[in-house]
Amino acid sequence: MPADVPSTAAAVSTDSLTARSVRFAITVTAPIALNLLLGPQPWLVYALITAIAAYSVDNGGAAGLRLAWMGAVGLGIIAGAGMGSLAAPSHGLTIAAFAFGGVVYALSESGHQATLTLARFFCFGLAIGALYMRIVWLDVAVVFGFVLFAWAVSAGWDLVAGRWRPAELPALAEIFKAMHARLVERWTFAIVLAIAVPVTFLVSSATGQQKPYWAMLALVLVLRVDFHSSRKLMIERFFGTVLGVTIAALYGAVLPEHFALMIGLVLAALARWPAQQRHGALGVGAITAFVMLMIELISPSQGRTLALFEARVIDTAIGCGMALAALLLERVLYWLARHWIGHA
Repeated sequence: MPADVPSTAAAVSTDSLTARSVRFAITVTAPIALNLLLGPQPWLVYALITAIAAYSVDNGGAAGLRLAWMGAVGLGIIAGAGMGSLAAPSHGLTIAAFAFGGVVYALSESGHQATLTLARFFCFGLAIGALYMRIVWLDVAVVFGFVLFAWAVSAGWDLVAGRWRPAELPALAEIFKAMHARLVERWTFAIVLAIAVPVTFLVSSATGQQKPYWAMLALVLVLRVDFHSSRKLMIERFFGTVLGVTIAALYGAVLPEHFALMIGLVLAALARWPAQQRHGALGVGAITAFVMLMIELISPSQGRTLALFEARVIDTAIGCGMALAALLLERVLYWLARHWIGHA
Protein backbone atom coordinates (compact mmCIF):
# COMPACT_ATOMS: atom_id res chain seq x y z
CA MET A 1 0.00 0.00 0.00
CA PRO A 2 1.04 3.64 -0.08
CA ALA A 3 4.25 4.96 1.16
CA ASP A 4 4.73 6.89 4.36
CA VAL A 5 5.20 10.60 4.33
CA PRO A 6 8.88 11.28 5.00
CA SER A 7 9.64 12.07 8.61
CA THR A 8 11.22 15.37 7.58
CA ALA A 9 8.37 16.40 5.28
CA ALA A 10 8.40 20.08 4.42
CA ALA A 11 6.74 22.40 6.90
CA VAL A 12 7.42 26.10 7.14
CA SER A 13 8.57 27.61 10.41
CA THR A 14 5.72 30.13 10.52
CA ASP A 15 3.15 27.35 10.30
CA SER A 16 1.48 26.26 13.53
CA LEU A 17 1.46 22.63 14.60
CA THR A 18 -2.35 22.60 14.71
CA ALA A 19 -2.63 24.00 11.19
CA ARG A 20 -0.19 21.43 9.82
CA SER A 21 -1.99 18.58 11.55
CA VAL A 22 -5.46 19.58 10.37
CA ARG A 23 -4.34 20.21 6.78
CA PHE A 24 -2.53 16.87 6.72
CA ALA A 25 -5.60 15.05 8.04
CA ILE A 26 -7.88 16.68 5.47
CA THR A 27 -5.48 16.02 2.60
CA VAL A 28 -4.73 12.35 3.28
CA THR A 29 -8.14 11.15 4.49
CA ALA A 30 -10.01 12.59 1.49
CA PRO A 31 -8.95 9.80 -0.93
CA ILE A 32 -10.02 7.14 1.57
CA ALA A 33 -13.38 8.81 2.22
CA LEU A 34 -14.00 9.07 -1.53
CA ASN A 35 -13.07 5.41 -1.94
CA LEU A 36 -15.58 4.41 0.74
CA LEU A 37 -18.26 6.57 -0.88
CA LEU A 38 -17.75 5.14 -4.38
CA GLY A 39 -16.88 1.61 -3.32
CA PRO A 40 -13.46 -0.08 -3.68
CA GLN A 41 -11.44 1.72 -6.34
CA PRO A 42 -8.15 0.46 -7.81
CA TRP A 43 -6.82 4.00 -8.06
CA LEU A 44 -6.79 4.52 -4.27
CA VAL A 45 -3.07 3.77 -3.95
CA TYR A 46 -2.19 6.50 -6.46
CA ALA A 47 -4.64 8.94 -4.89
CA LEU A 48 -3.24 8.45 -1.41
CA ILE A 49 0.42 8.55 -2.37
CA THR A 50 -0.23 11.76 -4.34
CA ALA A 51 -2.01 13.38 -1.40
CA ILE A 52 0.90 12.54 0.91
CA ALA A 53 3.49 13.66 -1.65
CA ALA A 54 1.77 16.97 -2.44
CA TYR A 55 1.50 17.79 1.25
CA SER A 56 5.18 16.93 1.70
CA VAL A 57 6.34 19.60 -0.78
CA ASP A 58 4.06 22.35 0.51
CA ASN A 59 6.71 24.88 1.46
CA GLY A 60 4.43 27.91 1.35
CA GLY A 61 4.94 30.84 -0.97
CA ALA A 62 2.82 32.14 -3.83
CA ALA A 63 -0.05 29.99 -5.07
CA GLY A 64 1.70 29.35 -8.38
CA LEU A 65 4.92 28.25 -6.66
CA ARG A 66 3.03 25.79 -4.46
CA LEU A 67 1.19 24.35 -7.45
CA ALA A 68 4.46 24.04 -9.39
CA TRP A 69 6.11 21.97 -6.63
CA MET A 70 3.01 19.83 -6.07
CA GLY A 71 2.65 19.32 -9.81
CA ALA A 72 6.32 18.34 -10.04
CA VAL A 73 5.97 15.65 -7.38
CA GLY A 74 2.81 14.42 -9.13
CA LEU A 75 4.74 14.14 -12.39
CA GLY A 76 7.48 12.31 -10.49
CA ILE A 77 4.96 9.71 -9.28
CA ILE A 78 3.56 9.29 -12.80
CA ALA A 79 7.04 9.01 -14.33
CA GLY A 80 8.10 6.43 -11.75
CA ALA A 81 4.90 4.42 -12.03
CA GLY A 82 5.08 4.58 -15.82
CA MET A 83 8.64 3.29 -15.86
CA GLY A 84 7.74 0.58 -13.35
CA SER A 85 4.70 -0.47 -15.36
CA LEU A 86 6.74 -0.75 -18.56
CA ALA A 87 9.43 -2.77 -16.80
CA ALA A 88 7.01 -5.04 -14.89
CA PRO A 89 6.72 -7.85 -17.50
CA SER A 90 10.49 -8.42 -17.44
CA HIS A 91 12.33 -9.38 -14.26
CA GLY A 92 15.59 -8.05 -15.70
CA LEU A 93 14.07 -4.71 -16.69
CA THR A 94 12.47 -4.40 -13.26
CA ILE A 95 15.85 -4.86 -11.59
CA ALA A 96 17.40 -2.29 -13.95
CA ALA A 97 14.58 0.18 -13.25
CA PHE A 98 15.09 -0.19 -9.50
CA ALA A 99 18.83 0.41 -9.96
CA PHE A 100 18.04 3.59 -11.92
CA GLY A 101 15.67 4.70 -9.17
CA GLY A 102 18.45 4.25 -6.64
CA VAL A 103 20.75 6.50 -8.67
CA VAL A 104 18.06 9.19 -8.96
CA TYR A 105 17.57 9.13 -5.21
CA ALA A 106 21.29 9.22 -4.45
CA LEU A 107 22.00 12.17 -6.74
CA SER A 108 19.17 14.23 -5.22
CA GLU A 109 20.09 13.49 -1.60
CA SER A 110 22.51 16.40 -1.23
CA GLY A 111 20.19 19.03 -2.69
CA HIS A 112 17.25 20.09 -0.53
CA GLN A 113 14.50 18.29 1.35
CA ALA A 114 12.09 19.20 -1.46
CA THR A 115 14.26 17.59 -4.17
CA LEU A 116 14.85 14.58 -1.93
CA THR A 117 11.07 14.22 -1.55
CA LEU A 118 10.62 14.38 -5.33
CA ALA A 119 13.17 11.58 -5.77
CA ARG A 120 11.63 9.49 -3.02
CA PHE A 121 8.17 9.63 -4.52
CA PHE A 122 9.59 8.85 -7.95
CA CYS A 123 10.98 5.68 -6.34
CA PHE A 124 7.64 5.01 -4.61
CA GLY A 125 5.81 5.30 -7.93
CA LEU A 126 8.40 3.08 -9.59
CA ALA A 127 7.95 0.33 -6.99
CA ILE A 128 4.15 0.53 -7.03
CA GLY A 129 3.94 0.48 -10.83
CA ALA A 130 6.30 -2.48 -11.11
CA LEU A 131 5.15 -4.59 -8.16
CA TYR A 132 1.65 -3.58 -7.13
CA MET A 133 -0.50 -2.00 -9.84
CA ARG A 134 0.42 -0.81 -13.31
CA ILE A 135 -0.62 2.75 -13.93
CA VAL A 136 -3.42 3.50 -16.41
CA TRP A 137 -4.82 6.76 -17.77
CA LEU A 138 -7.44 6.96 -15.02
CA ASP A 139 -4.64 6.83 -12.45
CA VAL A 140 -2.88 9.71 -14.21
CA ALA A 141 -6.08 11.77 -13.98
CA VAL A 142 -6.42 10.82 -10.29
CA VAL A 143 -2.85 11.97 -9.59
CA PHE A 144 -3.47 15.37 -11.15
CA GLY A 145 -6.85 15.59 -9.43
CA PHE A 146 -5.36 15.10 -5.99
CA VAL A 147 -2.48 17.46 -6.73
CA LEU A 148 -5.14 20.11 -7.33
CA PHE A 149 -7.03 19.05 -4.21
CA ALA A 150 -3.91 19.27 -2.00
CA TRP A 151 -3.10 22.66 -3.52
CA ALA A 152 -6.66 23.88 -2.85
CA VAL A 153 -6.40 22.77 0.78
CA SER A 154 -3.05 24.56 1.15
CA ALA A 155 -4.08 27.81 -0.53
CA GLY A 156 -7.62 27.76 0.83
CA TRP A 157 -6.37 27.36 4.39
CA ASP A 158 -4.20 30.48 4.08
CA LEU A 159 -7.01 32.47 2.50
CA VAL A 160 -9.37 31.58 5.33
CA ALA A 161 -6.69 32.24 7.95
CA GLY A 162 -5.96 35.62 6.39
CA ARG A 163 -2.20 34.98 6.43
CA TRP A 164 -0.22 33.78 3.43
CA ARG A 165 2.65 31.52 4.49
CA PRO A 166 5.97 32.74 3.06
CA ALA A 167 8.08 30.47 0.89
CA GLU A 168 10.72 28.47 2.76
CA LEU A 169 12.71 27.26 -0.24
CA PRO A 170 16.12 28.46 -1.40
CA ALA A 171 16.57 29.58 -4.99
CA LEU A 172 16.78 26.81 -7.58
CA ALA A 173 20.36 27.86 -8.32
CA GLU A 174 21.30 27.16 -4.70
CA ILE A 175 19.58 23.76 -4.81
CA PHE A 176 21.43 22.77 -8.00
CA LYS A 177 24.70 24.03 -6.52
CA ALA A 178 24.21 21.81 -3.47
CA MET A 179 23.42 18.83 -5.71
CA HIS A 180 26.77 19.31 -7.50
CA ALA A 181 28.82 19.44 -4.29
CA ARG A 182 30.85 16.51 -2.93
CA LEU A 183 30.88 14.74 -6.30
CA VAL A 184 33.05 11.78 -5.27
CA GLU A 185 30.92 11.03 -2.21
CA ARG A 186 27.66 11.46 -4.10
CA TRP A 187 28.68 9.19 -7.00
CA THR A 188 29.91 6.44 -4.70
CA PHE A 189 26.58 6.77 -2.89
CA ALA A 190 24.80 6.50 -6.26
CA ILE A 191 26.69 3.31 -7.14
CA VAL A 192 25.76 1.81 -3.78
CA LEU A 193 22.08 2.73 -4.20
CA ALA A 194 22.06 1.23 -7.70
CA ILE A 195 23.03 -2.03 -6.00
CA ALA A 196 21.08 -1.72 -2.73
CA VAL A 197 17.59 -0.95 -4.10
CA PRO A 198 17.25 -4.01 -6.38
CA VAL A 199 19.02 -6.25 -3.84
CA THR A 200 16.53 -5.15 -1.18
CA PHE A 201 13.69 -6.13 -3.53
CA LEU A 202 15.29 -9.51 -4.20
CA VAL A 203 15.87 -10.22 -0.50
CA SER A 204 12.29 -9.31 0.41
CA SER A 205 10.92 -11.42 -2.46
CA ALA A 206 13.15 -14.36 -1.49
CA THR A 207 11.71 -14.34 2.03
CA GLY A 208 8.20 -14.64 0.60
CA GLN A 209 6.92 -11.23 1.67
CA GLN A 210 3.60 -10.10 0.19
CA LYS A 211 4.69 -6.49 -0.34
CA PRO A 212 8.40 -6.46 -1.27
CA TYR A 213 8.20 -2.80 -2.22
CA TRP A 214 7.69 -1.97 1.46
CA ALA A 215 11.30 -2.98 2.11
CA MET A 216 12.48 -0.76 -0.75
CA LEU A 217 10.45 2.17 0.56
CA ALA A 218 11.92 1.70 4.04
CA LEU A 219 15.38 1.78 2.47
CA VAL A 220 14.91 5.13 0.73
CA LEU A 221 13.19 6.62 3.78
CA VAL A 222 16.15 5.95 6.08
CA LEU A 223 19.21 5.97 3.83
CA ARG A 224 21.23 9.18 3.80
CA VAL A 225 24.86 9.66 2.89
CA ASP A 226 25.54 10.75 6.49
CA PHE A 227 25.92 7.65 8.66
CA HIS A 228 24.68 9.18 11.92
CA SER A 229 21.54 10.61 10.30
CA SER A 230 20.81 7.25 8.68
CA ARG A 231 21.33 5.34 11.92
CA LYS A 232 18.90 7.65 13.73
CA LEU A 233 16.32 7.25 10.95
CA MET A 234 16.71 3.45 10.94
CA ILE A 235 16.04 3.22 14.67
CA GLU A 236 13.04 5.55 14.43
CA ARG A 237 11.65 3.74 11.39
CA PHE A 238 11.87 0.24 12.85
CA PHE A 239 10.58 0.93 16.35
CA GLY A 240 7.99 3.38 15.04
CA THR A 241 6.74 0.74 12.60
CA VAL A 242 6.42 -1.84 15.40
CA LEU A 243 4.55 0.72 17.51
CA GLY A 244 2.21 1.76 14.69
CA VAL A 245 1.42 -1.81 13.64
CA THR A 246 0.69 -2.76 17.27
CA ILE A 247 -1.62 0.22 17.78
CA ALA A 248 -3.48 -0.46 14.53
CA ALA A 249 -3.88 -4.16 15.33
CA LEU A 250 -5.22 -3.49 18.83
CA TYR A 251 -7.52 -0.70 17.65
CA GLY A 252 -8.89 -2.85 14.83
CA ALA A 253 -9.49 -5.77 17.18
CA VAL A 254 -11.47 -3.63 19.64
CA LEU A 255 -13.25 -1.39 17.10
CA PRO A 256 -13.54 -3.31 13.80
CA GLU A 257 -16.51 -1.36 12.37
CA HIS A 258 -15.88 0.79 9.30
CA PHE A 259 -16.99 4.02 10.96
CA ALA A 260 -14.71 3.40 13.95
CA LEU A 261 -11.78 2.59 11.67
CA MET A 262 -12.36 5.84 9.77
CA ILE A 263 -12.30 7.75 13.06
CA GLY A 264 -9.04 5.98 13.89
CA LEU A 265 -7.60 7.09 10.56
CA VAL A 266 -8.46 10.71 11.26
CA LEU A 267 -7.02 10.51 14.77
CA ALA A 268 -3.79 8.94 13.47
CA ALA A 269 -3.47 11.67 10.82
CA LEU A 270 -4.08 14.41 13.41
CA ALA A 271 -1.51 12.84 15.74
CA ARG A 272 1.18 12.62 13.03
CA TRP A 273 2.88 15.98 13.59
CA PRO A 274 2.40 16.38 17.37
CA ALA A 275 3.89 12.88 17.75
CA GLN A 276 6.77 13.80 15.44
CA GLN A 277 7.53 16.81 17.62
CA ARG A 278 7.99 14.53 20.63
CA HIS A 279 10.10 11.86 18.94
CA GLY A 280 10.73 10.64 15.40
CA ALA A 281 9.66 7.09 16.28
CA LEU A 282 6.30 8.38 17.54
CA GLY A 283 5.75 10.23 14.26
CA VAL A 284 6.56 7.07 12.29
CA GLY A 285 4.23 5.15 14.59
CA ALA A 286 1.35 7.54 13.87
CA ILE A 287 1.72 7.40 10.09
CA THR A 288 2.22 3.62 10.20
CA ALA A 289 -0.96 3.25 12.25
CA PHE A 290 -2.73 5.41 9.63
CA VAL A 291 -1.57 3.19 6.76
CA MET A 292 -2.36 -0.07 8.55
CA LEU A 293 -5.82 1.11 9.64
CA MET A 294 -6.50 2.03 6.02
CA ILE A 295 -5.48 -1.50 4.98
CA GLU A 296 -7.80 -2.93 7.61
CA LEU A 297 -10.59 -0.65 6.42
CA ILE A 298 -10.41 -1.78 2.79
CA SER A 299 -9.25 -5.38 3.32
CA PRO A 300 -11.82 -8.11 2.54
CA SER A 301 -10.65 -10.42 5.36
CA GLN A 302 -9.07 -10.04 8.78
CA GLY A 303 -6.69 -12.96 8.18
CA ARG A 304 -5.13 -11.23 5.20
CA THR A 305 -4.85 -8.00 7.18
CA LEU A 306 -2.95 -9.67 10.02
CA ALA A 307 -0.53 -11.21 7.50
CA LEU A 308 0.11 -7.76 6.03
CA PHE A 309 0.71 -6.33 9.50
CA GLU A 310 3.44 -8.94 10.02
CA ALA A 311 4.85 -8.29 6.55
CA ARG A 312 5.10 -4.56 7.31
CA VAL A 313 7.41 -5.17 10.26
CA ILE A 314 9.53 -7.77 8.44
CA ASP A 315 9.93 -5.61 5.33
CA THR A 316 10.86 -2.59 7.43
CA ALA A 317 13.53 -4.67 9.18
CA ILE A 318 14.85 -5.84 5.80
CA GLY A 319 14.92 -2.29 4.45
CA CYS A 320 16.74 -0.94 7.51
CA GLY A 321 19.19 -3.85 7.49
CA MET A 322 19.98 -3.30 3.81
CA ALA A 323 20.42 0.42 4.48
CA LEU A 324 23.05 -0.35 7.10
CA ALA A 325 24.86 -2.70 4.71
CA ALA A 326 24.69 -0.05 1.98
CA LEU A 327 26.26 2.57 4.25
CA LEU A 328 29.15 0.27 5.10
CA LEU A 329 29.70 -0.48 1.41
CA GLU A 330 29.55 3.23 0.58
CA ARG A 331 32.29 4.01 3.13
CA VAL A 332 34.53 1.34 1.59
CA LEU A 333 33.94 2.59 -1.98
CA TYR A 334 34.45 6.20 -0.93
CA TRP A 335 37.79 5.35 0.71
CA LEU A 336 38.89 3.45 -2.40
CA ALA A 337 37.83 6.32 -4.67
CA ARG A 338 39.70 8.90 -2.58
CA HIS A 339 42.74 6.63 -2.44
CA TRP A 340 42.67 6.18 -6.23
CA ILE A 341 42.28 9.92 -6.85
CA GLY A 342 45.15 10.65 -4.48
CA HIS A 343 47.44 8.35 -6.45
CA ALA A 344 46.18 9.26 -9.93
